[in-house]
Amino acid sequence: MKGKVILLLMLFVCLGSLVGVYSFLYPKTETSQAQIIDEHSKELEEIKEVNGIEITYNGVRTEASDQPDSQYVIVDLTLKNNRETVYESSIFKITLVDEENYAHSVDSSIETKGILGGQLHPDRTNRGEAAFLVPKGHEYELVYTDHLRTGQVTWKVQVDKDE
Repeated sequence: MKGKVILLLMLFVCLGSLVGVYSFLYPKTETSQAQIIDEHSKELEEIKEVNGIEITYNGVRTEASDQPDSQYVIVDLTLKNNRETVYESSIFKITLVDEENYAHSVDSSIETKGILGGQLHPDRTNRGEAAFLVPKGHEYELVYTDHLRTGQVTWKVQVDKDE
């Protein structure tokens, strides 16, 4: 019995040593700070970065909905992987917040251009649209959250009143 306890303690010491060596040799170097890359970009285009992923807000359009007080707001985004590893992109990281501060997830029932989900290899760029069924309004906030690395970036989205 005493031998088993000593063996177990030695295994824990070995495991702790391996974890310590690994964390010393491979320290975390990524940052979770979001930043604006180019403040002098096009009129609608805004480029922001979170955890090595450069996200460009290219523009917005709307489409009518069957629901009387709702509309589809469709945002056009570009993702560029500046990291050295493959990035797993997901549309579940994107939400649109309405004027009453309710967040809305992507609605896949409407046809959009491109695909924003999937693997994005280093130095690759992917462009696509994400549609949201939201109450009619003129100002929204687009939110991209990197849940695993705790980074988040936002854009103000303005929809023309005559649309």
